[in-house]
Amino acid sequence: MKTQTSLLTLLFAAPLLFAQDAAKVAPNNFKVLAENEHIRVVQDTLAPGETEAMHNHPAGWYYVTRPGTMRVTRTDGKTEIWNAKAGEQAWMDAEAPHTAENIGKTTIQYVLVEVKSAAKKE
Repeated sequence: MKTQTSLLTLLFAAPLLFAQDAAKVAPNNFKVLAENEHIRVVQDTLAPGETEAMHNHPAGWYYVTRPGTMRVTRTDGKTEIWNAKAGEQAWMDAEAPHTAENIGKTTIQYVLVEVKSAAKKE
């Protein structure tokens, strides 16, 4: 019974433990605009009501091109609301695995310059 419980726990936790590259798990949302050995530039577009699968990001810089409201849910269950403003930009530390949901009435879009040498947060 203990082995069976451990196996079930591992099966359900696996998606959380092995969060994937955003462009791979949400290819309809994340479009790779440019990439080289140092950086990857991705554009994330999320329509109202859409949710992205569990993913993570290395550290990088972002710029909001279309404002909106997103709920970010972390693997520990904590949530935060991002009210992104057009033209908002900032450096972002590596992101732990999370999902993102557009809870607003408009399509949100931002460009993220991921720094490949910055480790991903697991």
